[in-house]
Order: sequence, then C-alpha cells, then structure tokens
Amino acid sequence: MKPVTLWILALVATLLTGAHDDCLPCRQDHDYLCASNTLPINPRLCIDITEVPAYVYKDYMASVAEEFGRESEEFKASEPDYSLWAEVFEGVSAEKLKEKFIGSDELALMPIMGISFEQANAFAEWRTKDMTAYLGEMSKNDRAAFPKKFKFRLPSENEWARIRFLVQDKKMLKQLEKIAKTNESSFKLSKSDLLSNNPKIKSVFFSAAEDIGFYNVFGNVAEMTDVKGLAMGGSWQEANTGKVFTKSFKYDGPSSAVGVRMIFEIIE
Repeated sequence: MKPVTLWILALVATLLTGAHDDCLPCRQDHDYLCASNTLPINPRLCIDITEVPAYVYKDYMASVAEEFGRESEEFKASEPDYSLWAEVFEGVSAEKLKEKFIGSDELALMPIMGISFEQANAFAEWRTKDMTAYLGEMSKNDRAAFPKKFKFRLPSENEWARIRFLVQDKKMLKQLEKIAKTNESSFKLSKSDLLSNNPKIKSVFFSAAEDIGFYNVFGNVAEMTDVKGLAMGGSWQEANTGKVFTKSFKYDGPSSAVGVRMIFEIIE
C-alpha cells in the first residue's frame, strides 16, 4: 500500500461518512471536498492538520526514483540532508538514519525536515500531480465533488496565522484524535525509540493545540512560508513560548528545525 494512500484511508475511516469520505468540504460556488489531511481556512483554502510526515515525502522520493532512477541527479536532488537529522537523533549516524528512513517505518511519522525551500516547492508540485492522478481514477460523479483545478503550495504568513481562528467542535476534535491514533497504530509508533523517546523531535501527531485540533503548531519544527527564509510556529531549537500565531522565524537553508505544513488551494 502506498503511504499516501494510507494517509487518505485514515481520513476515510474517521472523518466523514457518505460517498466522498476522504476529504472535508470547502464551500465555494458549491461544496467541494478538500484534500485529505486538511481542514478549510476559507472557501478556497485548506491547510494540513499536521506537519508533512516523513513517509509522505518518502513517497515523493519513490516517485522520483521510479521516473528517473535512484542514481539520477533528480533523485539526489529530492533527498533531504540526512546529516542534519543526526543533529536531532544524537548518536545515530546520517547513514543509519537514511537506512531507517528508506527501509523501515521507524521514522514514518517524523516531520520531514532537512529540506530546502526549493525542495519543498518541488514536493508541492508532486503532491498536486499525485492527487490529480488519484482523482483521475474516480468515476465522473465522484470526481465532480472535488475542485476542477487546485494546487498544493507553501502558505503565506497570514494564511498560516489564520490557523488560530479554526476552532473545531468537540465532535471534530475527537475525529482528529482518532486520525492520530490510527496513524500511530499503523506505523507502530510505540516501537519507534527514535521518535517516542526523543527530547527534540516527536511524531507529527504528538500534541494537538487546544480547541483548533491542529498538531504541533508551536513545537517540533517551524514551518516554511512562501517567503524563502521565513518560517512560522516554533521549533525544538527556537521555542515559541508565548504561543503567538503571528510570530515568524528566520532560517538559512535546510535545517533540522524547519519542516512544512501545506496549503491546498482551490482554484476552480
């Protein structure tokens, strides 16, 4: 089973009932369904409920490898900087971390980190293409529930900060909690000593913000915006102790303290 498929199925099983169970509705001219793992900000924008997990980025890398080969420059350009991961997982070499990432699910729920602004944008383009292909396999009636045109991208500062207004009711908060438990069980998080016992980095489902239900808003890794070198939230390296949604952080290139949380934009 492809990792991205499991991400979708986790939402199918817990978020909605009805014909189109894998995504949440976003109002525009009429009801559209957002991408999986996202919640609506406004009629045209949805945002990931978690940082992008490592296993979804690994699926992107697998797609690049399938198209160009594992020895290709394209594949090498997609790889994160594993030496930066070693800053978080002290005592474990970059080579060993790469081996665990590629060959097992031990780091599956780690937020992807150690990637550049350019790599994040390339990943967003792939995610758009991947969902387009997924929707293309649907029947005409099922496909009509989704927007005709859409794209994944990095959020602006203001879009990211709007997370603070997305208060969820108790039913939705319980649904989001079920998503977390489903993923943690599927990837056997309890058996991942690298994540469960790590003082710096935790699972993308580690901590839900009060009322809004989004995970790791102020901890784990800061999150890139559409402005290169500018991130939001807070990280294990530079905490946002005041939990200020509008506070930004500067970064310079790939970092073990910076990841991504993406926007799903409905265009048409």
